[in-house]
Amino acid sequence: MPYVALREPTGDEAWNLYCLRRAARLKRKLVGVYYSPQLRRLLAVFKVAPGDRIDEEVFERLDSSILEAAYRMECPPGCGRCCAKFSGAFALDAEVGELPPEFRQRVEAQPSRLVRTRRGYVRVYELGTGPAGMCIFYNAERRACRLEEELGRGYKPVVCLLTYCTVFASRGGKLYLKAAARRVGEGRELAYREVSEEEWRRALLRMSARRR
Repeated sequence: MPYVALREPTGDEAWNLYCLRRAARLKRKLVGVYYSPQLRRLLAVFKVAPGDRIDEEVFERLDSSILEAAYRMECPPGCGRCCAKFSGAFALDAEVGELPPEFRQRVEAQPSRLVRTRRGYVRVYELGTGPAGMCIFYNAERRACRLEEELGRGYKPVVCLLTYCTVFASRGGKLYLKAAARRVGEGRELAYREVSEEEWRRALLRMSARRR
């Protein structure tokens, strides 16, 4: 099966939302989000079947060699940094329609807006309406996403699946922490260093403490 990556966002919100809507249709085929040192960018990677229809304007083919050399972004259980404050989380209309009634009704009660794209309208539901921008589906006590825990990862909004702080990563069965970052031309250069499980755990505890 070939790999494809979502093309980088542009300054056009309507186009970006259209691309996310296309990606949402494939989110159960999401392999993960990777940082490629070669391309100096993050890649949202999907593994597609030969019969899958791929919009070449939205996705680009990806050579497996790039993926092998890339760092996979990780979201360690118990962190919740991206969900607890200023989450900016949102769900697209097509995703909301897949939710069971209890969850769907809660989303539909949130502020929303209709965005016209060049290929139809997309309704965007804001989810970061809790205290300090907390996502409405974030369980602060368990530091976990209710959608993922109760329904499965495939029911999380696509924007949540594609958003990472880039601090935690893995490659070839080893753990890494981000050591440095800088802008290089149009790309981003991220440096990672290999760490032990204990150092990874301590970094997670520090990250959790900052959230309080």
